[in-house]
Amino acid sequence: MFRAMRRSIGRLASQTRGNTFAIVAAALIPITVMIGSGIDMSRAYMAKNRLQNACDAGSLAARRVMQNDTLSQSVIDTGRQFFNFNFPQGAYQTTTFTPSVTKPSTGVVRITASTRIRTMIMRMFGVADLPLNVDCDASLNFVNTDVVLVLDVTGSMDSNVPTGSGGSSIKKIDALRSAVLALYDELAPMQTQLEAQGLRLRYGIVPYSSTVNVGRLLYARDPSYIRSSSTYQTRVANFTTAETTTVHTANTPSVSSGWENYSGGSISTGSCQTWVQSSPVSGGGPAPTATTVTSYQGTSTSTTYVASSNWGWSGASDTSGSSRSCRRWRIITTTTYTTTNPPTGNYLFTNWTYQQAAIDTSTFKTPTGTITLATNGNGTMPASGTYDIKQIADSGTGTTTASYTWNGCIEERDTVSTITSASGYTVPSGANDLNVDAIPSSDATRWRPMLPEAIYSRTAGSTSTTNSTKTSTTGWLVTDYSATSGYYACPAEARRLQVWARTDLNTYLNTLAPIGGTYHDIGMIWGARFVSTGGVFADGCDTYNSMPCNRHIIFMTDGQQTAYCNVYSSYGIERNDMRVKGATNCTSDSQSDTNTADLVTRHAQRFKMICNQAKNLSASIWVVAFDTSLNANLTDCASNADQAKTTSNQAQLIASFRQIANQIGALRLTE
Repeated sequence: MFRAMRRSIGRLASQTRGNTFAIVAAALIPITVMIGSGIDMSRAYMAKNRLQNACDAGSLAARRVMQNDTLSQSVIDTGRQFFNFNFPQGAYQTTTFTPSVTKPSTGVVRITASTRIRTMIMRMFGVADLPLNVDCDASLNFVNTDVVLVLDVTGSMDSNVPTGSGGSSIKKIDALRSAVLALYDELAPMQTQLEAQGLRLRYGIVPYSSTVNVGRLLYARDPSYIRSSSTYQTRVANFTTAETTTVHTANTPSVSSGWENYSGGSISTGSCQTWVQSSPVSGGGPAPTATTVTSYQGTSTSTTYVASSNWGWSGASDTSGSSRSCRRWRIITTTTYTTTNPPTGNYLFTNWTYQQAAIDTSTFKTPTGTITLATNGNGTMPASGTYDIKQIADSGTGTTTASYTWNGCIEERDTVSTITSASGYTVPSGANDLNVDAIPSSDATRWRPMLPEAIYSRTAGSTSTTNSTKTSTTGWLVTDYSATSGYYACPAEARRLQVWARTDLNTYLNTLAPIGGTYHDIGMIWGARFVSTGGVFADGCDTYNSMPCNRHIIFMTDGQQTAYCNVYSSYGIERNDMRVKGATNCTSDSQSDTNTADLVTRHAQRFKMICNQAKNLSASIWVVAFDTSLNANLTDCASNADQAKTTSNQAQLIASFRQIANQIGALRLTE
């Protein structure tokens, strides 16, 4: 039996037909596991990638809407909304889950999510699902950041706008203050992060109207940047009338005498004596009118009272009794004078000449210095000639003067009057005002201290005008603020780039006061100078502590470009200085006047040029139109159309500044 069994097994072993089937059958299970796991793992991989993308989108969206570093319900809802939009519930047959939105540290939004994906093949082998877990952090991508705020503080900022919440209203200037603080608060967490890493976030501020207040900043940088002698549209006094002194020379006195009877009738002997011996009496005059001295005596030969000669004398009308006639001897001495007028060597005011003249500003431009000016033509000068109002104050005798301290506002350095709407973007030679980085090397490239107390306007053109009275409308002081006079405004002092504490920023913002007209070009000129890495300040940076710097200009205005013929601005008085228009036909301040409209267009072209200059400095420009429209110039000034915004109330202005803050701090995924 066993022998037969061995023979059967031997025959079976020698047969190879059917071996392949057995091998395939044995391998089928592991092959199925391998293929199934590949399919399920591939599905899980794709689901994980989609889940991670949704997490990233949700965290970025949540961080963008987070304000004041507060994880509000709105932030959480936004994060989940974006997450679910990019990974709908049940996608890839995943189980239901709720993304978790948290704030693990300052300025960071974190989203975590956990779910499971059902398997298709591996479930036959006991693996019903696979876990999927994701997490992501989003924060603002801050490197060193400089923000220069160019703020319109013109007179219209004193008007009201809606708050945006109900029917209440607020002054525009107050709405601006709250918007700037909102910007600061939005960026404050990032400022803390930067400082912890040895980096920085700085703000510069340029309040502007018809000029800017940067004089003390320039002087502190280098006193030579401010002119020590400047030409102004002013008036000079002609002291050409020789002063004389009247001298009175007495001639020989003439004497007349005679008896004088008492006019009251008869009197007693005692009363007669008192009357006869009256004190001398002076009359006539004053010199050089003839003067007299009347004296009295008893008789022509004696000063003694003698009754027989003075009281009841022989031949009198009343010679007896206790009351008799009385008489006395009267002597009148008359003196006449000769008048002469020799010169004294001094000269009196003759008239004013209204013209451009140089005035010494060497002491006026210093931080604590003053300038003393003559306020009228009183007094005398030691020599015949023409004098400016400082020279009169310095050298005159008996002159009326007043002293003034510089408030820091400036006249721009020299420019050209050839820039028109057809000039393009290239700054012509000689337009030193538009040359952002040029260092002063001559008076043409230095700034003038504004001196409104010396500024007198006159008939349009450069021709001087002479007038004999100092109150004539031939020339008028621009600080009179009357309907027939020019106008002058000086905004709050600007601030260079610096790291601010919130309390200091709030204190500074409270100094902003609405005043003056809307000269966009002067505001942007100094915004560019403040953000530049070159020029007089060179405050901007390309790198700081080996990290790059981002630079931004936020330009806020509530009005359109203006310009005036009679306003004393950063370009002097256009009707007389003619620095921008260059013609003598600029007389009206009406913005609809043809010549004034051309002046406005020329300033607008300068604004376009300086915006282009700022972009060439690699600065990102944001333009916010507050309660006004965006014209082409304002829109084009912004770095792109998305960075030009319009707002009509306080809430919108605050929202725009917060949005700019979020975009300045570009979002990034940190995990």
